[in-house]
Amino acid sequence: MRKKTLAILLTAGTEQDLVSDAALDSAWNQANFGNRGRREIIRLGTMKCLSGWHQGHTSRAICTELGLISEKYKVTAKGRAYLWLALGKRCAF
Repeated sequence: MRKKTLAILLTAGTEQDLVSDAALDSAWNQANFGNRGRREIIRLGTMKCLSGWHQGHTSRAICTELGLISEKYKVTAKGRAYLWLALGKRCAF
């Protein structure tokens, strides 16, 4: 695991620790994705970036503002940590 991601994981217990509800509200503004939850949208947006898939401008802008992906469309250490916390607990190793 990368050092920056590990350092972030050691200080955060949940995905809410990395992206607070207040930060999510600030980045979200008036975006509307129907009945999908906000955290689901940022999980999918970060995963699409990691997987090399294209996503819409609005979800990309939200993930970028939250620091989960970079302007160059690369997942940041914070984004990797967020995915681990959000999805890692669902994986059986």
